[in-house]
Amino acid sequence: MHRLLALLALLLATPPAVAGAAELPGGLVLLRDALSDDGRTVATLAPGGERCWAVRLLALRDGRWTTLAEWAGPRRPAGAERCPPVVGTLSGNGRSVALASPWESTVTLLDLRGGRLVEAGRIELPGRKGKDFPAPGALLALQRDGGALLVGAPHHDCVLALPEDACGVAHLFVRQGSGWVEQVRFPRPEGSSPTDRFGQTVALSGDGRVALVGGPGSWGRAGRLWAYERAADGGWDLLGELASPDPTDLEFAHDLALGDDGRVVAVAADQKVVLFRRRGDAWPAVATVTSDDPVIGTFGGAVALSGAATLLVVGAPRSACPADQAGSRCGAVRLFELRLQGEGLAVGEPQALEPVAWLPLADFGWRVAADAAGRLVAVQGRIAQLYAR
Repeated sequence: MHRLLALLALLLATPPAVAGAAELPGGLVLLRDALSDDGRTVATLAPGGERCWAVRLLALRDGRWTTLAEWAGPRRPAGAERCPPVVGTLSGNGRSVALASPWESTVTLLDLRGGRLVEAGRIELPGRKGKDFPAPGALLALQRDGGALLVGAPHHDCVLALPEDACGVAHLFVRQGSGWVEQVRFPRPEGSSPTDRFGQTVALSGDGRVALVGGPGSWGRAGRLWAYERAADGGWDLLGELASPDPTDLEFAHDLALGDDGRVVAVAADQKVVLFRRRGDAWPAVATVTSDDPVIGTFGGAVALSGAATLLVVGAPRSACPADQAGSRCGAVRLFELRLQGEGLAVGEPQALEPVAWLPLADFGWRVAADAAGRLVAVQGRIAQLYAR
């Protein structure tokens, strides 16, 4: 293990090329946006014993990933087979973590202070929660400095509608003193449909000026995203929609990644990733990334962008195992270099990442992350792994 971690440190100085991997210890599970911008902090959930889980931050020190700080989660409910689901994300500066318990409508904020993770606020989402469906998605997004938090609440503010109840709202909270206050509420936009799972998927630009809210679709209608921008007077303007090229793509917007300046967006869809680039107040689709590899399944199961939007990471967790490996659902990950070209984006040839060891049912690639420069990539399968470029 130590040899692998030392190898990772050496690889950080190599030219951009996929060169090797290191396994993170202890059965850790990556949070969403698990890498800090500088690539020196990794945010994970760790097995909690009597606790449901613990948040653990790892830091790169002297070529080794070691525990920087830890915060114990809630106690395991008496008699319960499972703990309630939790969704978490890391701020770009690597110093704040947000954790949501969707079924309980609560969000907990943690800050790294003096080498310790301490609770920095607890938010009870306003409004009435409906039924516990759909399952939690990409519900949280933090501003780079941890000063603002966008929370999607796809189970809230339901109204009766056909073919299903229309639910969903999003809230933007900002720090105020030692607490958090709601700055703006994003309701379901006019023209949205009950089939739009609004608030299931959210993203926030690094400076907190651009927000995306939406989610996958249902009942034969594709998912959608809506783009908002902070106005000069401090309010927020709805700029428009980001829509799938395929009007029946239910999986569109089940995951997304937003470049740090809010101008490039990668949206996961059904067996593809759709890339959008801002032009004025609109984000037209400029490229669609797919895979023609017959063993690749659920291409776009997870997606990440480097902060500078020069690297796209795509997970395909239910991909078949290589021909020389036994079992199924080993998973796959592909990297694509991106380059601005006119008003569009040029997409490079795919590069494959391979796990430290091929494992059946590992679902390698069900969560992916990248640092700002695209030099460090994190991948979750049965084990969490880091790749240096």
